[in-house]
Parts: sequence; structure tokens; C-alpha cells
Amino acid sequence: MKIKAILNQLMLCLYGLLTTSLAYSESIIIATPQQGVGIEVDVFDHPDASSEKPSSTSMVRFTLPAFYTPALQSFKGKIYMFWANNNDTNHIYYATSTEGKIWSKPQTIGVDSILSNVSVTVFKQKLVLTFADPQSRLKTITSEDSITWSSTKKINTLHTAVNNKPVVYNGQLFVFYSENSGKAIYYVTSNDGILWSQENLAFQESADSILTMAPVVYNGSLWVYYAFENGATFTRTYNRARHWGTKQELAGIKSNGFLNSATIIGERAFISSRSSTFYSDDGLHWSPYFSKNFPGYFTYPSGLGVSYAITASDLTAKDPQLPADLATGLSHTDYATFAWRSFIALNNMANVPLPANRGVGNPGTSFADSGKTPQSPSPLLWQTFAHRTELFPAVGKNTVGGPTRPFASNPQYSYVDFPNGVPLAPGASFAHYNNLDEATQIGQNTIFFPINPPQAAMSGSSYAPSNDSQILFEAKANPVVYEYAKNLDRYPDHIVLPNGAVEVKAAWRKLADIPASQRGRYHTATVVTYHGNDQKPVAYNEDYALVALHIIHKTPNYPTFIFATFEHQDSLTLPDKSPTGLYYIANYDKIVYPDLSGTPTATFSDGNTTHTVTLPKGAVADPKHNPPIYSGSNGIPEGQTGPIRVVQPQTVYSEVAAVNDQVTQFMNDSSEFNSSVWKYYRLKGVQAIPSSDQTDPDYYLANIMVESSQPGIQLFRGTNIFPIPADKILTNKRTVKNVNVPDYDHNIQSETMGGCMGCHGVAQTALKQGFSFLFDAINPTDRTSPTGFAGPETIGLPDALTMQKRALKYSLSLRNEDTVEKTGTQ
Repeated sequence: MKIKAILNQLMLCLYGLLTTSLAYSESIIIATPQQGVGIEVDVFDHPDASSEKPSSTSMVRFTLPAFYTPALQSFKGKIYMFWANNNDTNHIYYATSTEGKIWSKPQTIGVDSILSNVSVTVFKQKLVLTFADPQSRLKTITSEDSITWSSTKKINTLHTAVNNKPVVYNGQLFVFYSENSGKAIYYVTSNDGILWSQENLAFQESADSILTMAPVVYNGSLWVYYAFENGATFTRTYNRARHWGTKQELAGIKSNGFLNSATIIGERAFISSRSSTFYSDDGLHWSPYFSKNFPGYFTYPSGLGVSYAITASDLTAKDPQLPADLATGLSHTDYATFAWRSFIALNNMANVPLPANRGVGNPGTSFADSGKTPQSPSPLLWQTFAHRTELFPAVGKNTVGGPTRPFASNPQYSYVDFPNGVPLAPGASFAHYNNLDEATQIGQNTIFFPINPPQAAMSGSSYAPSNDSQILFEAKANPVVYEYAKNLDRYPDHIVLPNGAVEVKAAWRKLADIPASQRGRYHTATVVTYHGNDQKPVAYNEDYALVALHIIHKTPNYPTFIFATFEHQDSLTLPDKSPTGLYYIANYDKIVYPDLSGTPTATFSDGNTTHTVTLPKGAVADPKHNPPIYSGSNGIPEGQTGPIRVVQPQTVYSEVAAVNDQVTQFMNDSSEFNSSVWKYYRLKGVQAIPSSDQTDPDYYLANIMVESSQPGIQLFRGTNIFPIPADKILTNKRTVKNVNVPDYDHNIQSETMGGCMGCHGVAQTALKQGFSFLFDAINPTDRTSPTGFAGPETIGLPDALTMQKRALKYSLSLRNEDTVEKTGTQ
């Protein structure tokens, strides 16, 4: 079929409207050109709405009487809409909007030649546009800011590429294309958007010619939808093992040969055919969603996009839902909004009564409701998740070590060294959902808030850290992880957690140590803490304030998890901007880098500037430092060093800061947040894409309260060897590959990742535990120890021997020194 004939077939009007039920906060955007008038943009703020009308409709004026189909893309806090037309072979047009409702005037991008539609994705923090020239040769241009564009680059292919679409999958940039009236779909790939592979055949058809196609990553697979000239529609999937599935016919779409654009929101896929849009919950069976018709005018094919922007209503919506998934090919801003949506959902109150509704959000309350008082009327959703000792209990466990109780059970905390239970202080109980049984940052250090900031507590001329306010920790898992552990009948060769798995780590400080005038700035809870010593702990109930929350979430399209971390804004500075004096006592006295020569450094970007800092090396103690850092004297045990002031490198990424500012503004503008504790928490950063490039966004993601020591965990990359008995050295191997992409089973490439993902990546690669260190408790490598967690860590700075034992405990619960040295650890 000739190109002119294709264009004529596309000039049809379709109409009709249907909506269905979903529960997503993102907005679907449908952009439909009207000949000689412009592009009408319909936005559906709630894709689950039963109304037959979009939430808003706007027009981008463009009066050239030419054919074009828009391509939409979210990028760095804006929605971009690109299009080209067959009357102008030297320009691509675009308009922008913050939410898809109010649009800028059209602007142009000069190119050498174009005679096709333009398609768009985001790769490596750049907009990537693909198109074909009048000779149907594949071309591309890129931009980091939409202002300055690269020169037009030709991508070498054996076949022409009149139809072409880019998509990001398995950490690579794909461009799919087909010839005019061709019978095959081809593709090229790139790891950097610059160098391209040779042409690959995706699949060959024989019965009819392929007219159009629309690729999309959905439910963990790459789906290529395509339509024949006879109107039949099909799909083939490409999986993480790099295998193509069989051809499957689509049900519910009468396309007459046209599939224009595809996207996803959560667990639902959308596709446009001419000016009609359809939805599917399985990728194969489709139902009508929306149609556009302009009486008296030609209606061109619709383009689809998604707005991920946080809105004011998201913060006050009842029963906020944890986002199920994200599209691929996004900018860092979209990952930041995903993180905030997760925080909003997890900090809704849990449904009542408890424990029957553990892990279930309250449908009648909102994020705003839970923050109106420091201690919410009922536990927050994430607080009702299973504590690590409930996930892998010392008693009442299955043959592998997993739980046997229903998830909806009362809290129960059991330890291997205390089979009859840890003794309770008078009046205390375990009937609380927060069990703060970790007193170190994964065995590397102990961290304290000075009671009299910014000076560390002293006893005479010696430091007395135990007199300061110690940060305590807990780790929890959602019902998805719990049921996986519960259903294990043997320990697998490697752990593969299901999609939807969520783990959280929370950091807390004692409420009584915070000045009364500042306590209303924190979410608080009555928790379980442990006093005494690790050999004879006693459980107490005390009120504590939340200072940090880690969230890791596995989704179908992100098998290496999405890592997000939130901090309280008073961590390093008090409300009057004076320093808190936050400090830690390190569980080592020397740092070495066996795979580096010269001065060790960390380089990172804040989105505007690249920074380089020198990492500590050699002896950690320095009596001349301000304040002095000691080891084996002045109140600091031998083998430990401190006090070391916590510093914050300039690692907060600009796109994350912009999303934080937006959310803060929404709170400040709403009476629902007049006295809310949530105004004082902020997203520190988010990681979604494994990388070896230190300047990628949030490469060194670390929470100031949870990962404070350089280079052990704050500027971590590669792997660490923890301190072991008779060796007080922290060994950081910074070139070790620690994350397999796209996953453990289908490793295409390995990355030396930093920050949270790099740390948990060791659990994926070296330990084969699917990014979860919680599975240390049942890892059968050490068959001499029972499964479960040995015991709680008690409050206070312990002696050197106790800290050594704690370090080994965090060495994957493997008490074998050779294993520790071989694998490293977090």
C-alpha cells in the first residue's frame, strides 16, 4: 500500500465512549488531531471514572491542513506532545503542559528531513525522537532539556523504516520498525542511545502486509501490537529471556488496519486505533474506552500518554492505593512521583479491626487524616506489615523457616536465642506493631542525636554516646513477601520475590529526647524497645518518633525493585537551622580499597552540577579533627571510632527536590495539613534503573538516618567486607558488579550500582536472595545454625565484642568467616 493511501485511510471519524473501573491516581491523556484546527487533548484524571466525559478538554491550535499523529511523553515534570506533518519536511512540532490540561503554543525543532510520524521515549535522562525521512531511512534526535537538540542521526538499517517506534526494555533502547506494506518487523538496540546494534528480525509474517504497529512494555514483557492491511490485529511478546512468543490475535478491536499508540497505567494497558481508544487488563482482550469525532472535519489517529504529576487531591483522597507499576522510558521526575504515591498510600491508616486487617488500608481515611495528630488513631498501613521476626520466626515455622501463622495475626516477635521469649519489663507487652530490634546501621555503626545539640554527650573528658538519643531500626515486609515465605516448601536455588513485593525499613528516635515544642513535627508510636545487653535483653514499651522510612517495591516492569527513601527534615538541622550534631560510632578503625589506587573518590550529580568528594581512607581516628575522633580512648571502645559527624553530600537530585517542593506547596495550601506531621518529611531520592554511571540520578541514594557512614553505606558502590573478629578493617571493593540486569535469571549485563540498589544488589548477585537481606535468616549456606534471627539488639553503645558479633550477624547471618570474605555484604 502506498503512503498516500495509508494517509487517506487514516482520515476517518469514529465515535463512542465507555469507561470502566480502575483505582489509579495517574491520568490518561488522549490527543486527537482535527484537520485544519489543531489537536484536541482529553484528560481522564481517574481512568476508573464511570462518567462518559473526560476530566478536561483543551485544544492545541495547529491549522496546517496536513496529516499527523501526536506522540506524548512525560519528561522532567512536563507532558510533551510531538507531531510532524507531510507539508513540512524540515520541522518537528511540539507543545508542553504540566498536567495535560493547559498547553503552550506549538514550537518547532529543525531536522534535516522528515516524512513520517514522530515517536518518542526517554532513555538515559534524554528525550529520544525517532522518525523516517522521505527515503524512509530511520533517523533520531535527542535532548536533555527539550531546548538544545542533537543533530539528526541516521540509524543504519537494512530495511526501510516508514513505521518506527522506540521503547525501553531490559535496560536497553529498542527501535522497532517495518517497511511500507512489509511482512516483517525489525528492530535495533542501543545501550547508550548513541551506538546501535545491527538490524534484528523480530518476526516475519506471510499471510498479509503489516500496516501499523505499537510497542509497549506491559506486565514485565515487551508487547508489539500490529495490524494487517486487512484489518486483523495481533500481538507478539518479547520476554526477559529474549524470546519471542507466538502470534496472538486481539479480541475487541476493529481497527481496519490501524494501531497507533499504546501505554499503560498500573496493571491496565491502553491502545488507540484511529481515533478510538481501548483498554485491557490482560493485553489480549480489549474493551472500548473513548472515541473522538469532529463532525464535518477529518479526525486523525489519537496519540496516548500518561501524566504522573502529583495533584493536591492525591494527598486528601480516601483509600490511596500503592501504585502497581510504571511504564518504562521515563525521567527521574516520574520515579519521584511514584515514590511519593507509595509514601502516601503506605502512610494511610490501616483498616480496622486489627489484626484482621493487617496490610489493608482504611477505605474511609486518607494520607491527610493520618497526619493530623502525631500518633494516628490506628497504626499506619506499613506499620501492620510483618516484622522480620514474624516473616522468619524462631518458633512456629515451616520446614524452610518461613511463617505458618496467618498474616492477619497479632504481633509476635520470637528469637532463636530466646525460645521462651524475651522477658518483658513491668507493664510492657508485645501487642505493638513496631518492634525496634536493630540498634545499628546494618552492623557498621551506631548513630546518635545529641541530647544537647550539637555537642555529643560527655562524662568528664570521655564521650558518653549511651547518654545521647540513639536511633533504632526495624525491617518489615508486606503480605506478598509473607505469603511467598509461608508457601516455601524448600529453599530454592535463588529467591525470586513476586511482583508487588514491598519491604520497608524504619528509623526511630525516642520522643522524650525531643524538645516538647518540636514533638508535633513527628509521626509517633508506642513501640517495643530492648534494654540491658544483647545476652540478657528486656523488652520495654516507649514512645518513639519516626525519622526515616525506606521503601523497596518490585513491580512487573521493574524487576530490580524501585528504591525510595524518606527523611525527616530535622535530621541535620533543627527548626531554627542550627546543627543537630548527628553523629555515629563506627564499628571499624580503618578503611581500605583493594581495587583502587591513589585517592578514592565518589562523583555524583545533583542534576545541575557534578560534584566529587574524597572518601576517607586508612586510619579513621583523628584526634586533630573537629570534633576529635578517637579509637580505644576517651570513651570510645577499641576497634571502634568516633564520634564522627554525619555530613550530607550534595546528592539530592534537582528533579526530586522539585517534586518535594510541589508536594510541600500542596500541603501548605490545604487546611487539611495545617497541623500535619507529614509537612516535615521529604523524599531523599529514588532509584529505578541499575547503572554503573556515578553521575546518573540518585546513584548514591542513601538516607541520612539509615546510611550515614562514608563509604560504608552513604557513598557505597560495589561491595563491602564487613569487620570480622581480629580484623577491624572496613574493605570497600568499588568495582564489583553487584546487580544483574534485567534480573538474576536473564542476565544481559551486570552493573556496579551504588546506593540502596547497589547494596541490595549484593543480595541478588552474591547471595541469590532476590534483593532481600531478610532472607539471610533462612539462607541454608550455614547449616549449623537454626533459621530465624538470633536476638534483638539492645540500646546503648556496646563493648567491642558485642559489636563484632553484631557485624557478623549482619554478614548475611553467616557465621562462617570464609563465606563473609567471599561474598562481602550490604
